[in-house]
Amino acid sequence: MLPALIFLAVCFLAYSNGANDNFKGVASLFGSRTCGYRTAISWATVATFAGSVAALFLAQTLLKKFSGKGLVPDALIASPQFVLAVAFGAGATVILATLLGFPISTTHGLTGALVGAGLASSAGAVNFAMLGKAFVMPLILSPLLAVATGGAIYVAFRFARLRLGVTKEMCVCAGVEQLVLPLPQPNGVFAAQTLPTISVAVDNPSACAQRYSGSVLGMNAGRLLDSLHFVSAGAVSFARGLNDTP
Repeated sequence: MLPALIFLAVCFLAYSNGANDNFKGVASLFGSRTCGYRTAISWATVATFAGSVAALFLAQTLLKKFSGKGLVPDALIASPQFVLAVAFGAGATVILATLLGFPISTTHGLTGALVGAGLASSAGAVNFAMLGKAFVMPLILSPLLAVATGGAIYVAFRFARLRLGVTKEMCVCAGVEQLVLPLPQPNGVFAAQTLPTISVAVDNPSACAQRYSGSVLGMNAGRLLDSLHFVSAGAVSFARGLNDTP
Protein backbone atom coordinates (compact mmCIF):
# COMPACT_ATOMS: atom_id res chain seq x y z
CA MET A 1 0.00 0.00 0.00
CA LEU A 2 2.77 2.45 0.95
CA PRO A 3 4.73 2.03 -2.32
CA ALA A 4 1.53 2.78 -4.26
CA LEU A 5 0.98 5.95 -2.21
CA ILE A 6 4.58 7.05 -2.84
CA PHE A 7 4.12 6.48 -6.58
CA LEU A 8 0.92 8.58 -6.55
CA ALA A 9 2.65 11.29 -4.51
CA VAL A 10 5.50 11.51 -7.02
CA CYS A 11 2.99 11.67 -9.90
CA PHE A 12 1.15 14.44 -8.05
CA LEU A 13 4.40 16.38 -7.64
CA ALA A 14 5.21 15.99 -11.36
CA TYR A 15 1.66 17.10 -12.25
CA SER A 16 1.97 20.16 -10.00
CA ASN A 17 5.32 21.04 -11.53
CA GLY A 18 3.92 20.85 -15.06
CA ALA A 19 0.81 22.86 -14.18
CA ASN A 20 2.89 25.64 -12.63
CA ASP A 21 6.01 25.77 -14.77
CA ASN A 22 5.17 24.52 -18.26
CA PHE A 23 3.99 27.87 -19.63
CA LYS A 24 6.67 30.01 -18.00
CA GLY A 25 9.31 29.29 -20.61
CA VAL A 26 7.10 30.36 -23.51
CA ALA A 27 5.08 33.09 -21.79
CA SER A 28 7.01 35.76 -23.69
CA LEU A 29 5.98 34.16 -27.02
CA PHE A 30 2.32 34.55 -26.08
CA GLY A 31 2.74 37.92 -24.36
CA SER A 32 4.51 39.47 -27.34
CA ARG A 33 1.89 38.02 -29.72
CA THR A 34 4.54 36.09 -31.57
CA CYS A 35 2.16 33.12 -31.53
CA GLY A 36 -1.10 31.97 -29.96
CA TYR A 37 -1.61 30.16 -26.66
CA ARG A 38 -1.94 26.65 -28.13
CA THR A 39 1.19 27.00 -30.25
CA ALA A 40 3.18 28.34 -27.29
CA ILE A 41 2.07 25.65 -24.82
CA SER A 42 2.60 22.89 -27.40
CA TRP A 43 6.14 24.08 -28.06
CA ALA A 44 6.79 24.24 -24.30
CA THR A 45 5.52 20.68 -23.85
CA VAL A 46 7.71 19.27 -26.64
CA ALA A 47 10.84 21.09 -25.44
CA THR A 48 10.23 20.16 -21.78
CA PHE A 49 9.74 16.50 -22.73
CA ALA A 50 13.04 16.56 -24.62
CA GLY A 51 14.73 18.00 -21.53
CA SER A 52 13.17 15.28 -19.38
CA VAL A 53 14.54 12.57 -21.68
CA ALA A 54 17.98 14.21 -21.59
CA ALA A 55 17.81 14.16 -17.79
CA LEU A 56 18.03 10.36 -17.92
CA PHE A 57 21.63 10.72 -19.08
CA LEU A 58 22.77 14.09 -17.68
CA ALA A 59 21.18 14.66 -14.28
CA GLN A 60 22.34 11.84 -11.99
CA THR A 61 24.10 14.27 -9.62
CA LEU A 62 20.99 16.41 -9.28
CA LEU A 63 18.91 13.30 -8.62
CA LYS A 64 21.19 12.28 -5.74
CA LYS A 65 21.16 15.79 -4.26
CA PHE A 66 17.35 15.97 -4.11
CA SER A 67 17.12 12.53 -2.61
CA GLY A 68 18.20 14.33 0.57
CA LYS A 69 21.55 12.55 0.85
CA GLY A 70 23.85 14.60 3.08
CA LEU A 71 21.01 16.89 4.07
CA VAL A 72 19.26 14.37 6.34
CA PRO A 73 20.49 11.03 7.77
CA ASP A 74 20.65 8.10 5.31
CA ALA A 75 18.25 6.11 7.47
CA LEU A 76 15.65 8.84 7.02
CA ILE A 77 16.09 8.88 3.24
CA ALA A 78 15.27 5.16 3.18
CA SER A 79 12.08 5.75 5.17
CA PRO A 80 8.92 5.51 2.99
CA GLN A 81 7.12 7.92 5.33
CA PHE A 82 9.82 10.56 4.74
CA VAL A 83 9.63 10.20 0.96
CA LEU A 84 5.83 10.36 1.07
CA ALA A 85 5.88 13.51 3.21
CA VAL A 86 8.37 15.27 0.93
CA ALA A 87 6.49 14.44 -2.29
CA PHE A 88 3.05 15.38 -0.98
CA GLY A 89 4.34 18.48 0.84
CA ALA A 90 6.13 19.87 -2.21
CA GLY A 91 3.31 18.90 -4.58
CA ALA A 92 0.63 20.50 -2.41
CA THR A 93 2.65 23.72 -2.08
CA VAL A 94 3.23 24.02 -5.83
CA ILE A 95 -0.35 23.19 -6.85
CA LEU A 96 -1.75 25.64 -4.28
CA ALA A 97 0.49 28.41 -5.62
CA THR A 98 -0.64 27.53 -9.16
CA LEU A 99 -4.32 27.78 -8.26
CA LEU A 100 -3.76 31.09 -6.45
CA GLY A 101 -1.65 32.52 -9.28
CA PHE A 102 1.52 32.88 -7.21
CA PRO A 103 4.92 32.39 -8.88
CA ILE A 104 6.82 29.58 -7.19
CA SER A 105 9.79 27.33 -7.85
CA THR A 106 9.41 23.57 -7.49
CA THR A 107 13.05 23.54 -6.35
CA HIS A 108 12.14 25.85 -3.45
CA GLY A 109 9.11 23.69 -2.65
CA LEU A 110 11.16 20.49 -2.62
CA THR A 111 13.91 22.05 -0.51
CA GLY A 112 11.36 23.22 2.03
CA ALA A 113 9.67 19.82 2.08
CA LEU A 114 12.99 18.03 2.66
CA VAL A 115 13.87 20.36 5.53
CA GLY A 116 10.37 20.27 7.02
CA ALA A 117 10.11 16.49 6.93
CA GLY A 118 13.65 16.23 8.34
CA LEU A 119 12.88 18.56 11.24
CA ALA A 120 9.58 16.81 11.99
CA SER A 121 11.22 13.39 12.09
CA SER A 122 13.65 14.09 14.95
CA ALA A 123 15.48 17.07 16.44
CA GLY A 124 18.67 18.01 14.67
CA ALA A 125 18.08 15.72 11.70
CA VAL A 126 18.92 18.42 9.14
CA ASN A 127 22.48 19.29 8.13
CA PHE A 128 22.17 23.08 7.95
CA ALA A 129 25.73 23.51 6.66
CA MET A 130 24.85 21.28 3.71
CA LEU A 131 21.56 23.16 3.28
CA GLY A 132 23.34 26.50 2.97
CA LYS A 133 26.09 25.27 0.66
CA ALA A 134 24.19 22.96 -1.70
CA PHE A 135 20.70 24.51 -1.72
CA VAL A 136 20.42 28.07 -0.38
CA MET A 137 23.49 29.55 -2.08
CA PRO A 138 22.58 28.28 -5.59
CA LEU A 139 18.98 29.47 -5.11
CA ILE A 140 20.21 32.96 -4.14
CA LEU A 141 22.95 33.22 -6.76
CA SER A 142 21.01 31.87 -9.76
CA PRO A 143 18.62 34.87 -10.09
CA LEU A 144 21.54 37.32 -9.71
CA LEU A 145 23.52 35.43 -12.34
CA ALA A 146 20.50 35.40 -14.66
CA VAL A 147 20.03 39.17 -14.21
CA ALA A 148 23.65 39.85 -15.14
CA THR A 149 23.66 37.45 -18.08
CA GLY A 150 20.30 38.63 -19.42
CA GLY A 151 21.31 42.27 -19.16
CA ALA A 152 24.63 41.69 -20.92
CA ILE A 153 23.01 39.71 -23.76
CA TYR A 154 20.31 42.37 -24.23
CA VAL A 155 22.89 45.17 -24.49
CA ALA A 156 24.95 43.11 -26.97
CA PHE A 157 21.94 42.32 -29.17
CA ARG A 158 20.71 45.92 -29.08
CA PHE A 159 24.16 47.15 -30.12
CA ALA A 160 24.22 44.62 -32.97
CA ARG A 161 20.72 45.66 -34.11
CA LEU A 162 21.65 49.33 -34.26
CA ARG A 163 24.91 48.58 -36.08
CA LEU A 164 23.04 46.51 -38.67
CA GLY A 165 20.52 49.31 -39.23
CA VAL A 166 17.51 47.30 -38.05
CA THR A 167 14.86 49.78 -36.86
CA LYS A 168 11.59 49.41 -35.00
CA GLU A 169 8.23 49.90 -36.71
CA MET A 170 4.88 50.54 -35.02
CA CYS A 171 1.47 49.94 -36.54
CA VAL A 172 -1.51 52.28 -36.85
CA CYS A 173 -4.81 50.64 -37.86
CA ALA A 174 -7.20 52.47 -40.22
CA GLY A 175 -10.39 51.13 -41.80
CA VAL A 176 -14.14 51.30 -42.23
CA GLU A 177 -16.18 50.85 -39.07
CA GLN A 178 -19.96 50.47 -38.82
CA LEU A 179 -21.52 52.88 -36.33
CA VAL A 180 -25.13 52.83 -35.16
CA LEU A 181 -26.43 56.41 -34.82
CA PRO A 182 -29.88 57.73 -33.83
CA LEU A 183 -31.14 59.87 -36.75
CA PRO A 184 -34.31 62.00 -36.71
CA GLN A 185 -37.19 60.87 -38.93
CA PRO A 186 -39.90 63.05 -40.61
CA ASN A 187 -42.39 62.10 -37.90
CA GLY A 188 -40.08 63.49 -35.22
CA VAL A 189 -39.04 60.05 -33.94
CA PHE A 190 -35.38 59.05 -33.73
CA ALA A 191 -34.52 55.77 -35.40
CA ALA A 192 -31.22 53.86 -35.28
CA GLN A 193 -29.37 53.60 -38.57
CA THR A 194 -26.06 51.95 -39.39
CA LEU A 195 -23.61 54.20 -41.20
CA PRO A 196 -20.08 53.43 -42.42
CA THR A 197 -17.36 55.71 -41.14
CA ILE A 198 -13.59 55.82 -41.46
CA SER A 199 -11.75 55.27 -38.17
CA VAL A 200 -8.11 55.39 -37.13
CA ALA A 201 -6.96 53.57 -33.98
CA VAL A 202 -3.75 54.45 -32.18
CA ASP A 203 -2.95 52.48 -29.02
CA ASN A 204 -0.19 52.19 -26.47
CA PRO A 205 3.07 50.68 -27.76
CA SER A 206 2.43 47.54 -25.71
CA ALA A 207 -0.89 46.99 -27.49
CA CYS A 208 0.42 47.66 -31.00
CA ALA A 209 2.25 45.12 -33.09
CA GLN A 210 5.90 46.12 -32.97
CA ARG A 211 8.01 44.84 -35.83
CA TYR A 212 11.54 45.30 -37.11
CA SER A 213 12.40 46.52 -40.57
CA GLY A 214 15.66 45.63 -42.26
CA SER A 215 17.60 42.45 -42.90
CA VAL A 216 20.36 40.44 -41.26
CA LEU A 217 22.53 38.26 -43.51
CA GLY A 218 19.89 38.55 -46.20
CA MET A 219 17.03 37.45 -43.91
CA ASN A 220 14.08 39.58 -42.84
CA ALA A 221 14.90 40.96 -39.38
CA GLY A 222 11.37 40.47 -38.01
CA ARG A 223 11.13 36.82 -39.07
CA LEU A 224 14.66 36.13 -37.83
CA LEU A 225 13.84 37.65 -34.45
CA ASP A 226 10.66 35.54 -34.16
CA SER A 227 12.68 32.41 -35.00
CA LEU A 228 15.31 33.23 -32.39
CA HIS A 229 12.52 33.95 -29.91
CA PHE A 230 11.12 30.44 -30.46
CA VAL A 231 14.58 28.92 -30.05
CA SER A 232 15.26 30.80 -26.80
CA ALA A 233 11.84 29.91 -25.35
CA GLY A 234 12.40 26.28 -26.29
CA ALA A 235 15.82 26.38 -24.63
CA VAL A 236 14.24 27.64 -21.39
CA SER A 237 11.66 24.83 -21.47
CA PHE A 238 14.33 22.24 -22.31
CA ALA A 239 16.50 23.43 -19.41
CA ARG A 240 13.51 23.28 -17.05
CA GLY A 241 12.76 19.70 -18.09
CA LEU A 242 16.43 18.80 -17.61
CA ASN A 243 16.56 20.43 -14.17
CA ASP A 244 13.13 19.66 -12.72
CA THR A 245 12.54 16.07 -13.83
CA PRO A 246 15.07 14.48 -11.46
